[in-house]
Amino acid sequence: MAKITYGKQEPTDADVIVVPIIKGFDETSLPESWRSPLAALYAAGESLEKPGDLACVIAASEAKTQRIIFVGMGDPAKLEAEKAKNLGAKSFHKLTKIAGKSVAIWPAGLSDDLTFKFIEGLLLRNYLDARWKTGESAKEASDRIVPEFLLSDTTSETLRGMLTRFESILSGTFLARELVATSPVELTPEKLADQAVAIAAKFPNLKSEILDKAAIEKAGMGLLLAVNRGSLHEARFIILTLNPDTAGQPIAIIGKGITFDSGGYNIKPTGHMETMHTDMAGAAAVLGTMQALAELGETKKVVGIIPSTENLISDDAYKPSDIITSLAGKTVEIGNTDAEGRLVLADAVTYAKQTFDPKMIFDLATLTGACIAALGERYAGIFSNEEGLIDKLKAASVDSGEKVWHLPLDDTFMDKMKSKIADLSNTAQGSPGAGASTGAAFIGHFAEKTPWAHIDIAGPSHQLKDPEAWTPPSGTTGFGVNLMTTLIQKYLD
Repeated sequence: MAKITYGKQEPTDADVIVVPIIKGFDETSLPESWRSPLAALYAAGESLEKPGDLACVIAASEAKTQRIIFVGMGDPAKLEAEKAKNLGAKSFHKLTKIAGKSVAIWPAGLSDDLTFKFIEGLLLRNYLDARWKTGESAKEASDRIVPEFLLSDTTSETLRGMLTRFESILSGTFLARELVATSPVELTPEKLADQAVAIAAKFPNLKSEILDKAAIEKAGMGLLLAVNRGSLHEARFIILTLNPDTAGQPIAIIGKGITFDSGGYNIKPTGHMETMHTDMAGAAAVLGTMQALAELGETKKVVGIIPSTENLISDDAYKPSDIITSLAGKTVEIGNTDAEGRLVLADAVTYAKQTFDPKMIFDLATLTGACIAALGERYAGIFSNEEGLIDKLKAASVDSGEKVWHLPLDDTFMDKMKSKIADLSNTAQGSPGAGASTGAAFIGHFAEKTPWAHIDIAGPSHQLKDPEAWTPPSGTTGFGVNLMTTLIQKYLD
């Protein structure tokens, strides 16, 4: 992850300077050696009037020859935060074509808020997962990443504070990206648990507890155990507690941790299985969030819970028409073995309620293809049994830039999840459609009266067809870390 440092007022030592400029800015505020190439640029008919206009010029001074990347930001009165973030991410592509690794940012007339969003976009895009590249490919990948960004030492304390906080969020986001992109042969439930233990070991205010299969059986998590039956790798139930000695009810965040999802006996077809190592993106978001909160010194009590298993096929795998007893004592008829996420989350929600009595519960899950069909790749669907949590999630979404959209959830969806022979079915009965809502309703049934919200991140956790400007080539976004960290720090009591 790139470092942010603060240096001379004029970055004479940098090889490359990125200069976001607004329409009508005072060109005399630029260092003298930059003005002449900018004037030549205008004289040649180039324009930086519109948002997204990019130009690279060479500026020479007594100190050094530098490349200056000018980024047109447009009219500041019309420049929205998300647009500034996009423009920052897009400017990264110019950097990848330049060999220099010493990069400075010189905001020309931008407010602190817009400067922050520009840098946020640039930093999010400054990422490339090259762990499995070798030889020349590895070197090429390394050359495309900037290890350090220099800002002027005159940068305001407000902006410095915003960037310092974001560095912790960025670290958590990159952790989530790396976990989601990891091959399932390397990231089994056991190894995901090891990651959680390693994260907790870094922070005195973070405690880890791992339940192995024997402990999961003793607890009575029948739904998690059923999904795990087809795998050679034992399930793990991961618990991280931030500020465990703090009195009172915690906030609980739960992440779906299916490290590979074949669909079980309702096996996924080609074209739908290849990315199923990403089915633990909810778990990755929870780990990234817990790390960020611990690093930021958050004082609230927060519990992060991850039910983790593979969903595979074997002679002992669970089957359609099986009836399984949940931790809550409710029986569930299995209508489809590929609707496994809601099963493991149901046991996790029950465990959270019974063990921690949380004031509220949030779960993050790559739960349904139906949510992608409804909202595409850029938006997560949000559902809740309490309107106030929806409002807070929306506010945190605006702050973080991680997009959410409120989808319906009422008793009619829960009615579809009732079974004729058991208490519940894990698939909807009757008329088809609204799969995101019926899946959410199943989980919400186990939350009962505890304030709860479900965040279906199936689309934005892995973007390949319709990526945001800051999405890396792997498509793994780390979605949820910024959203949840912002939600917990700024909008929850």
